[in-house]
Amino acid sequence: MAQPGIVRTTHIYKNFGGLELSLDVISPSNNASAGPTTALIHYHGGFLILGDKQTFPPQWLINAALRRNWTYITPSYRLLPESTGSDALNDALDAANWVAANITPRIVIAGSSAGGYLAVATASQLTTPKPLAVLSVYGMLDLAHPRYLTPGTSVMNQPPIPDTAPLLAQIAAARGIGVKDAYPFPAAPAQDPRMHWIAAAHQEALFPDLLTGVPGMARKIADAGVQAVEPAHRRLFPLAFGAVKGLPPTVLLHGLDDSAVGAEQSIAAAAVLEEAGVEVLLKTVPGREHGFDLREVAPEVDVEAAGDEGSPVVQSLRDVIQFLDAAVARS
Repeated sequence: MAQPGIVRTTHIYKNFGGLELSLDVISPSNNASAGPTTALIHYHGGFLILGDKQTFPPQWLINAALRRNWTYITPSYRLLPESTGSDALNDALDAANWVAANITPRIVIAGSSAGGYLAVATASQLTTPKPLAVLSVYGMLDLAHPRYLTPGTSVMNQPPIPDTAPLLAQIAAARGIGVKDAYPFPAAPAQDPRMHWIAAAHQEALFPDLLTGVPGMARKIADAGVQAVEPAHRRLFPLAFGAVKGLPPTVLLHGLDDSAVGAEQSIAAAAVLEEAGVEVLLKTVPGREHGFDLREVAPEVDVEAAGDEGSPVVQSLRDVIQFLDAAVARS
């Protein structure tokens, strides 16, 4: 897509114990005088354990935002296991509030993978201003889902780790030490320690524990249900506790062959949202894996241009954009 002139800036939205959390802003150059009509905030993925503001940018979404004179924003946030899910969610909320106060209160909340989780959790709590729409792209939306409570299940079709004890010790040692808001996606994932942590966290069903900071939380939920979650931590499970009632129009995009975050995450979330009275669009794409929108659509491709009507991926992205467009136009 031939983009208009754009302006890229970086801003500090929060300082935590000397750690400066920032967000990158991409705006059409004509926004400098007219001001943005809408801001689209996109939280990056990485299982909440790795990634940074530049991790797998969804260029198709950036292109669509700029075409509409929207500003595209991607924030950093604190990562597990050094921090907790409450820390990450607080950062996501603070970033959204900074955007509302300094750029525009007209906000669309979006995210991919773990960022999809943050998008839904943030939107469930952000009431002033209320977001105009929510987008989750293959989001790991409900960390109280059986997928995250059942030990023994690998991720991304990996073979089981024979001995997770050393990795669990590394995770435990990292908690509360050397807080990070960025860990670039590794060039050699198979050799990267944080990728090994992600695999171990799946295999040992540790995500609820890491999210809440409560050892054994996954087992407590598995044994007694979500009511085992203490009230202070329930905001981290918005789907399980009905906090999504009142959410703005929400679109969920997922490949049906996703081995990193199963499509049942979005399918189940859509049912919960519909039951809560939320306008929801669920777009599933047969035969597609995690990251399909990035692998199958080159950054320079304009998915809204004529052509490629037979491509299920391109059509799914068009449907997502049209849904967001309509939601913003009505607001």
